[in-house]
Amino acid sequence: MRDVEAELEAEQRRGRDVIAENRKLARLLQELRAQADEDHRVATELTDTVNTLTLKINTLKRQLLEAVRQLASNHSTIILFIIQSRTTKNYI
Repeated sequence: MRDVEAELEAEQRRGRDVIAENRKLARLLQELRAQADEDHRVATELTDTVNTLTLKINTLKRQLLEAVRQLASNHSTIILFIIQSRTTKNYI
């Protein structure tokens, strides 16, 4: 009879241990889910930031290209003006 009681007590202890481990794993799972949600939110925010910055970079590249074109055009106009003024002076 003592063997059966000892076996019952050991089985009850294992049952309590399993329940405690199950609660521990449930808390861990809840924490991991919360962290995954937070990571997803941060990843989405970073993706939005990258997209916004990419648009700004592309806009700035276009503006820079236009400024360089305008500068080249102005430079060409100045050179033509200088050449024409020199040519005109030679005829005068």
